[in-house]
Amino acid sequence: MQEFNLSRKGILLLFLLLVSFTVFGNTFFNQWTYDDLPVVLQNPDAHSLAGFLENTRHGRPMRELTYIPEHILFGDNPAGYRIQQLAWHGVNGFLLVLVFNALGVELPFALIGALFFMVHPLQSESLANISHRKELLALFFSLAAILCYLRSFSAQGMRRLLLWGSSVAAYGGALLSNETAVTLPLVALLYEWLMVERGRRVLWRKPLLTSAVCLLVGAFLLYRFRWIFAAEQLLTVYSKNSFEASQSYIPLFMGAMKAFGFYLYKIVLPVGLAPEYHFNLSESFWQPWALLSLSLLGGAVALAVSIRKKLPLVSLGIGWFLTLWLPISNLLPVAYLAADRYMYLCLPGIALVLAVLLQRWPKRVVMAGTGLVLVVFAGLTVVQNGYWRDEHTLWRHAAKVNPDSSWVMESAAYSYYLKGDYETARTYVREALRLNRFNTKAYLVLARIEEARGDLAEALHNYEFFTEVGAVEYPDLVLEARGKIPFLRERLRLVEIYRKRMGSSGEGGGR
Repeated sequence: MQEFNLSRKGILLLFLLLVSFTVFGNTFFNQWTYDDLPVVLQNPDAHSLAGFLENTRHGRPMRELTYIPEHILFGDNPAGYRIQQLAWHGVNGFLLVLVFNALGVELPFALIGALFFMVHPLQSESLANISHRKELLALFFSLAAILCYLRSFSAQGMRRLLLWGSSVAAYGGALLSNETAVTLPLVALLYEWLMVERGRRVLWRKPLLTSAVCLLVGAFLLYRFRWIFAAEQLLTVYSKNSFEASQSYIPLFMGAMKAFGFYLYKIVLPVGLAPEYHFNLSESFWQPWALLSLSLLGGAVALAVSIRKKLPLVSLGIGWFLTLWLPISNLLPVAYLAADRYMYLCLPGIALVLAVLLQRWPKRVVMAGTGLVLVVFAGLTVVQNGYWRDEHTLWRHAAKVNPDSSWVMESAAYSYYLKGDYETARTYVREALRLNRFNTKAYLVLARIEEARGDLAEALHNYEFFTEVGAVEYPDLVLEARGKIPFLRERLRLVEIYRKRMGSSGEGGGR
């Protein structure tokens, strides 16, 4: 296997940084979007070390730490934040090459796999939206943990202990960046089972002890995140998909299967991407797309097991993808059924499969076809970055590709409201409420739109309704709305007085 020297590593790192800045360079023209305002601009923990230590908002500590120097240097200018954003992505591509090479993939093919990961359009959300830096950081620490772990097998004595310690510390960094990295140790367990002789294994040296530790950790995690078993959490996921018919688990499971198939489809054909997606949920077991996805999932597991001896690295790549998919699968109700950013930790598994298959069958036509796909993907990514230019371009595009989502239509309505197009905004928000009458925030958006249109009575009605039903989900916004209500009532009272006087004046003039 071809080895790196320091000079080659430097050239490779510079090249992958150049790729990152070239493909995602147009994001420097983008404004704050999506979750950027609450996570970055309005988060005191991300503005100074003192604020971070005060910890007024519980979030991802590693992400907040990286925002502090940017806030000091660039303030509210999003362009300055993107330097670090794109740099992390380039470094992740570099680490991915090192990990693939350590696994036995030759450098050219390891590089192709890393490029597939880097330029894929699904990465646009993680790069274009600054608040999603948690994905970049989680992968950085995950890859660092894996690399240290792999290198420990060829080390001895104190160096080996240092590599083990570094791997554990890096894993801790991944968890502090994003909790979805929790299943990363399963990748190491899978690697030892597939690739390491029994006498050299570390984690599987004492299977009973390892199993006991896994059970204890699993029990702790179930206790730590016990809120996901609450009925309210299940209903939250259902509400995001405009489903109100049941509290059964069946719709969630079938929805998770649909999302799995959706991911596979978008990996192959990454068009029509949006920040939020909608899935039609049902209690019925007869859902062809869900059943097809379930078959694909079972087929992927069966394939990984059947080829584990002939193509162990392909099995490892499939296992990597599935292992990192588990925390975001929503087999336990967590959040959105699907999101582009969720694939950031999973895609390296697919990239490994690609790299291994290309190394095994390096036909010219296959290599040329792969190169063409990479170029097309890079072009699609540049286009996708443009949709993240500002809130209006983002949600206007999302409403076109995902018109069945109440949350997308509500966000599109608000973007039109900010543009001053109140009639179009009103159309979108009414569609959002038609799709899901339990979309609480849509009532607030409608209230703001009606206030801007001058329909104070309708605005007051929706503000009052929002304050009654939105306190749990949006306490800060409810507080703001409650502050508006007395002024609106007073304005409405004065308007009524004015109308009565004008009516009386009109009658007198007629006589």
